[in-house]
Amino acid sequence: MNLIDIVVTKLLKYMNEQKLTQYQLAELSNVPYATIKSIMQRRIKNISLKTIIMLSKGLGMRTKDFLDDIKFDEIDMI
Repeated sequence: MNLIDIVVTKLLKYMNEQKLTQYQLAELSNVPYATIKSIMQRRIKNISLKTIIMLSKGLGMRTKDFLDDIKFDEIDMI
């Protein structure tokens, strides 16, 4: 699993729990809808820490809680 796959999986989980659409998450996080759509469709290769911070805040959670997943430790960044 790569970084985007993990982020998308986590976004889907938390968005489903909160019954949020991509558009609603864009409004809550101040991340452009087009960016969220690109992430969810896996059309981007990398995601910045800033974007992850903004998305986690939009989900109403701390970034460290969003990133607290062993899957992030297993990513091969090369």
